[in-house]
Amino acid sequence: MKTTTTGSALDRLSDRVAGLDVARVEVVSFDLDGTLIDSRTAWRHGFAAPFAQLAARYPALLALGDSAYVHDHVFQPFLTTIWERAGGEWSPNYVRDGWRMLLQHHAAPDGTTPDWAAADAAHEEYEATWPAMMRLFEDSLTVLDAVQARYPMILITNGNTAHQRMKIESHDLARWFRHVVVSEEVGLLKPDPAIFALALAPLGARAESALHIGDMRAQDVAGARAAGWQSAWVNRAGAPAVDEHQPDVEIAALEELLDLLELR
Repeated sequence: MKTTTTGSALDRLSDRVAGLDVARVEVVSFDLDGTLIDSRTAWRHGFAAPFAQLAARYPALLALGDSAYVHDHVFQPFLTTIWERAGGEWSPNYVRDGWRMLLQHHAAPDGTTPDWAAADAAHEEYEATWPAMMRLFEDSLTVLDAVQARYPMILITNGNTAHQRMKIESHDLARWFRHVVVSEEVGLLKPDPAIFALALAPLGARAESALHIGDMRAQDVAGARAAGWQSAWVNRAGAPAVDEHQPDVEIAALEELLDLLELR
């Protein structure tokens, strides 16, 4: 390990650094959802009211737990299943189908047809609510300021254009980055190394000089490594590593980058 960070910061981080070479870093890349923006909290809050309305009509839903639990442990896994079955780019229709699956699997008695209109109404309210609840993580701007002072930055995000551009514009994030790449716009998805190469090309930098920071091991870490970049895994929840995708460094908050990159 070639980082020269010293003192208590190194003591905190040393057990999570596999091999970050700070001397190589010339370009820094960020993921969006779960890295700069606290999307999951917004989605969870947006889920609460429509779920309560469905549960008033279908009390069996209450047996699953409170809305936050149902969102994280029932609804989101449905969305993941739908997306994995479909493959390719994310579609907002998957969220509608997730609401329908929630009724089909947990509310409608066996052999009956769920009220799809009720599920669709919940979906419409959810989609109208969560965007206004999107917030940056509290350390995002501090870190963007500090990193921008030393490195050119790029943003690489998976998602449909309308949603991702809305998030970027509502927080005026484009001003921080030399290049913004949204997967639907370019027809490539992380972890495809081609999207990383595409993002880096306008800067004329070498792959080995790039560091990508993101919260999804299977997308951010795997894709960056496949592209020949270094990677930092943002693990705010302290989740165990359950796959083969090994980051060069694991951080519990973006603010730790300030010590790792010697920016303060």
